[in-house]
Amino acid sequence: MTLKTFAFLALLAAFPAALASAPAQAAEPEFPIGSVVGFVPPPGFVVSKRFPGFENTDNGGSIVLLSLPSQAYPDIEKSMTPEAFKAQGITEEKRENLTLPGGKGVLVIGSEQENGQKFRKWMFLGSVPAAIAIAAVRIPDTALQAYPDDVIKTSLLTMTARASVPVEEQLSLIPFKLSEMSGLRPVRVMGGAGVLLTDGPKDAPEVAEQPVFIVSIGQGGPEQTEERANFARNLFTGLADFKDIRIVSGDMLRLGGGSMPTHELQAEAKDAKTDTPMKIVQWVRFGPGAFVRMVGIARADLWSKEFPRFRAVRDGVSPRE
Repeated sequence: MTLKTFAFLALLAAFPAALASAPAQAAEPEFPIGSVVGFVPPPGFVVSKRFPGFENTDNGGSIVLLSLPSQAYPDIEKSMTPEAFKAQGITEEKRENLTLPGGKGVLVIGSEQENGQKFRKWMFLGSVPAAIAIAAVRIPDTALQAYPDDVIKTSLLTMTARASVPVEEQLSLIPFKLSEMSGLRPVRVMGGAGVLLTDGPKDAPEVAEQPVFIVSIGQGGPEQTEERANFARNLFTGLADFKDIRIVSGDMLRLGGGSMPTHELQAEAKDAKTDTPMKIVQWVRFGPGAFVRMVGIARADLWSKEFPRFRAVRDGVSPRE
């Protein structure tokens, strides 16, 4: 078992509990926020707002649900050994190979103790068309009368995948919010730390056809004012798909009454595919231990219209509370 796989199992096994009874198949599958995989939760469980999965705040039950890379099933299945679970404080009692609609799964049932309290534990690895996930179910012994093995198993067997996660749902997971979009619309969330907006019919826009605005957050960034301009310029050199780039201005701004030190850089360029004249603006807003980078791109002949919209979106970016 690789160190990465061991750490993955450790995360599930050690996840703290946060937190009766119609047949699970009578309801519709539910999906944790941002998850492509979901299932019909056991009675009394609802989608958690604190972690990816479901919880029952009345009895302290929790279900952590994590999506996996499509190729991960064989490696994770091999790693689900009694010895691996024992190392995480879980005593395996039995396991089953299961058949899902259009897929397969393996269910391991056991028990664990934490701070003198006993829990029933179910570890389920499931594969359905287009998705793989692992669910870690933990219920205190005091609540087991409402949750025998068959109830949990019936719920897990409803695992399914949706075609995609709505962009609006993905936006709720990024660490900042956009209170003003100025007519632009979000079309892609990038790595849980960035979002791409545009205005036009295409969700995968060409910059020579539709304006593009990108907001992303990064860790680090210089604390000293004199170092921030160079940092922002280095970020700008990472822009691709343009040629004949010429920086026309660069300066530090004091936005938000001076509380948000922001470096602005503007440039002219040509689209590498079409030679269309383009204009680009980059704002890098610096904060304690992190920075927000915002890049607006539009055709030069539309810049007078798009630049005010980019500024409005910029001014509406704020940390998520």
